[in-house]
Amino acid sequence: MKENRVDIVVYDIIKAVREVMLKHDVTHSEYLAAQAFLATFLSAPAYEIPLALDIFFDATVHDAEMTHRKGSMTNTQGPYFKGDCPTVTTELKVLPEKNGDPLIIEGRVMDVDGRPIPGAELFVWHSDPDGNYSGFCDYMPKNDYYRGRVHIPEDGNFRLLSTVPYAYTIPHNGPTGILLKAMGRHPWRPAHLHFIVNADGFMQHVTQIYFREGEYNDTDCAESVRADLIYDFEFSDGKKVIRKDFYLDRI
Repeated sequence: MKENRVDIVVYDIIKAVREVMLKHDVTHSEYLAAQAFLATFLSAPAYEIPLALDIFFDATVHDAEMTHRKGSMTNTQGPYFKGDCPTVTTELKVLPEKNGDPLIIEGRVMDVDGRPIPGAELFVWHSDPDGNYSGFCDYMPKNDYYRGRVHIPEDGNFRLLSTVPYAYTIPHNGPTGILLKAMGRHPWRPAHLHFIVNADGFMQHVTQIYFREGEYNDTDCAESVRADLIYDFEFSDGKKVIRKDFYLDRI
């Protein structure tokens, strides 16, 4: 008889919740309060449920995924990816009035044996110096700022000029933010860069990387920071440089 994976996973979750309720002697009034709180998601903006799931569970999905991979570490995608961003070759479009610190993002796309993967497609995106993403704020309605798509050449290398992203808060006026506050936690995410790499014959690679000594690395509200994803700045011609090499797993 074929295993019912939905039953197996969901029932294990139910059992885990029941064990927590017994362990902490949850009262009926607390149970009813939790019901009422969950109901507030019904009248909240549509992004609130995905936001809450991302904050509490997305990084764990990638931790589980990495038990089956040999390549570079994957990590949370986040809600601000835009597939219709412009193709770029040397730099991401930035807002000059934001006065961001220049940042060179460079690296190479390879298989797990270190061979370049020509024809791979790399998406990179990040916040502006105010912590906002193009396409998700009023002053950057288009999807062509601080993001781009790179077609990886024969040698697997890429090099882009952009600006340094900064820490920012997730939307925290809705149920997710209310829950974080009740838990005694803040809504801040540390500064980071986002990447997605696609290549024929290889598993999709989704990740974020963080910066050494970045504020909120130790208290990220999404608990997504991993030691292997923290990078040091290098320097070239007075500009900060982050080098990120990708090792992709074959399907």
